[in-house]
Amino acid sequence: MQASDRFNINSQLEHLQAKYVGTGHADLNRFEWAVNIQRDSYASYVGHYPMLAYFAIAENESIGRERYNFMQGSDLNSVSYLQTLIIHPSLT
Repeated sequence: MQASDRFNINSQLEHLQAKYVGTGHADLNRFEWAVNIQRDSYASYVGHYPMLAYFAIAENESIGRERYNFMQGSDLNSVSYLQTLIIHPSLT
């Protein structure tokens, strides 16, 4: 790979990171990255009815309650859970 190819790839990556918030940036730490992944996942679950129905059945809750929980981000004290996984990744 030539130096110009590496520069081109890095400039494309910087362009994507500036254009799309979810792709992160060079100063993003692990916790912020994990929170972004969780937020994007919850938004996807709310937006896709079959997945939302699956979670509702699995947790024996109504679909509306599951939607509310995902929109509030209050699923099983998620912030402390994410911090635990980041500090002790061997627990997964």
